[in-house]
Amino acid sequence: MPRQKREVIFGRGELSRAIYEELRNAEGPISSRDIARSIVALRGDDARDRKCLSELTKRVSKALRGMRGENHVRSIADANSNLLWEQR
Repeated sequence: MPRQKREVIFGRGELSRAIYEELRNAEGPISSRDIARSIVALRGDDARDRKCLSELTKRVSKALRGMRGENHVRSIADANSNLLWEQR
């Protein structure tokens, strides 16, 4: 079975820069879904499109995990064991 074609939404480094910007402007730790919601609004896309928001949340979460591995961000678990993110 052939691999599914990847849809290119962001240019090189564009998603990471948007994530860092949202983390800098946040008043405290923020969830990956909230970051994705802010990026959707920033890009001018339809915030009510649940499929788009879900896909972007997955991409933001994956990028944040990579950033955590490089010690650029850190994660904190909330009361429901959801990860909240903040910049180091």
